[in-house]
Amino acid sequence: MSSKTSSSPIRAPMRIGASVSSACWNRAVASVRAVAFWAAILLPVAYVPAAYGAMGFDGWSPLALIALHAACVVVGHNHGSAGSQS
Repeated sequence: MSSKTSSSPIRAPMRIGASVSSACWNRAVASVRAVAFWAAILLPVAYVPAAYGAMGFDGWSPLALIALHAACVVVGHNHGSAGSQS
């Protein structure tokens, strides 16, 4: 019985640490999804200058812009859904 009570105080900080770590991770993932979601909404505004080569967009930059937009759409697609919020 004493071994059962002595191991309990040792496990409690580990459980607290695990729950805090999990909460921080979930918050970080939600933040990244939110930023990606809004970037996916705003990035098409940059397509017009990229198409005309304005503002330093030249060479592969329009393709990189399209790839970045696609990545933001994929990462941010779950933002705001009921299952993604903690």
